[in-house]
Amino acid sequence: MNRYVFSALVIFLSGCSLPHSVKEGGPLSGKHIDPSAKVLILGIPDGQEPGQPLAIGSGKGLASSLRATLVKHGIAMTLIDSTDLSIGLQSAERDGAAYVLKCTITLWEDNATAWSGNGDKLNIAIDLYDAKSHELVAESTHKRTATGATMVVGTPERFFDEVSQGALGQIYGWK
Repeated sequence: MNRYVFSALVIFLSGCSLPHSVKEGGPLSGKHIDPSAKVLILGIPDGQEPGQPLAIGSGKGLASSLRATLVKHGIAMTLIDSTDLSIGLQSAERDGAAYVLKCTITLWEDNATAWSGNGDKLNIAIDLYDAKSHELVAESTHKRTATGATMVVGTPERFFDEVSQGALGQIYGWK
């Protein structure tokens, strides 16, 4: 094989299989997050690709991943089905939670085929509210894209643990 063809093939294949992952955010200026305080997680609406039906169960799957990530780090938590922040704040005060976590799937793109050249995408945004003051104390995002013609066929659900760890890590300062 011609070395130029080989080089081009290596560049193409390596460029097509590299994931793209971006984490941003953290506590707001002047705010401190208590890593031992209990968190209430609001229900998360299912993701939806533009022009497609809801990805049924994706919100519950992401909530489960957030729960598992918090538990792994020793943070007490509770889940509620409601997506309403005011209900979450009331529930948090009743349940003794210091924070209410509101998570949104901001981009869900299931590019079903490994040969399309378009990777699956999952972006989430987390807002953390103080249950007593009702103030926003932290916010973060994690954007994950499987780029190019990867050999892995799946859905954006396979990124749940990574984006949960990444977005929560921005808030709590985990490495």
